Amino acid sequence: MSKRILLIADSGSFWTKRYIENLLLPNGWEVVLFPIWKRESRLDGDYRAQGVTVYRDRHTLPVLKHIPRLRLWARVALNARSLQALGPFTVIHNHYLSQRDLALGAAVRRKNPEADWVCSFWGSDLLRSTGLELKRMRRYLNRCDHITVHSALHVQRVRDAFGEAAAQKTALVYFGQTIFEDIDRVRAKNDKAACKAHFGLPADKPVICLGYNASPTHRHLQLLEGLRTLPEETLAGWSLVLQMTYGSDDDSYFENVREAAQSLPCHTLLLTEFMDGTESAYLRLAADAFVLAIPTDAFSASLQEYLYAGAQVLRASWLRYPQLEELGIETAEFSELSEVPALLTAALGHELTLAEKNKRAMLAQKYSWKAVSDGWLKLYR
Repeated sequence: MSKRILLIADSGSFWTKRYIENLLLPNGWEVVLFPIWKRESRLDGDYRAQGVTVYRDRHTLPVLKHIPRLRLWARVALNARSLQALGPFTVIHNHYLSQRDLALGAAVRRKNPEADWVCSFWGSDLLRSTGLELKRMRRYLNRCDHITVHSALHVQRVRDAFGEAAAQKTALVYFGQTIFEDIDRVRAKNDKAACKAHFGLPADKPVICLGYNASPTHRHLQLLEGLRTLPEETLAGWSLVLQMTYGSDDDSYFENVREAAQSLPCHTLLLTEFMDGTESAYLRLAADAFVLAIPTDAFSASLQEYLYAGAQVLRASWLRYPQLEELGIETAEFSELSEVPALLTAALGHELTLAEKNKRAMLAQKYSWKAVSDGWLKLYR
């Protein structure tokens, strides 16, 4: 029997690409991908080469251009009808949830009543959506077959936002990580000095990475301002790296961060070009410390990568990770950004013990694609 899945997801996200490559295609699924942001992505060529059908919304609706809500619902209906021509579907899977995209999933489900309908929160769609946005999702989540989250803490969030019935069909399932193998491969041939040299960073200066993308939610400017409280001779002995390869289209914010970073006596490096698994592995292994100060986080891949690579991790105390507690992995925490400079100074003077390294090595065993695949496939009956 043919297994065909409709993914309603961000076609430009490497999470979507890795989900397809590491879970769906190896298990014999035919994939139709509906891009939730509609725009073409640099990954489309890879999808075509892999036999993935990427849907294109060709409906212009010029008559309705001044009536946004009516236009939204008309587009949902027209896209559902067009998608049906690419079916029938065994599974409909919404990734990163909103009212609009859930409505599309529901419309396709009505035309495929035997299909399983899975709805996956990615993190900010659950944690940063307004009360009204969550309320508008509720009717659809009451009708889907499964809901997934990436943290045990988020099951309670689903219960609070959508009720007990939604919580009862919510599963804790993780996205797998591919970079653990990249880190192992790069580490086998390069020591930390070589990984620093890969980016032109001095071997004798500790490398501090602030955040993992260009979004202002990483609070780069506030962290950089806080570093000014340290003695100039201390800062002069550090290398500062800001990975701003994705996450924001605000050129003015990038320029402000660049100017603030370069005004410090540190050796500074701003990364702006796309980084594949190998490049990311080099950066994680070059890092001596990583600072994470975002408002919410659903166990981000970057956090796992820096831990696995051996960096000292400083994270905001409001970011809770039951996954790390389960493995006994400890990190330095701050409740105010003003605490970061002193914590950084202390962290850079601490070497990981063998026990700490062994605990971090368990991340690959629990969160590789091989480890998590069965959890996803069970949702597809």
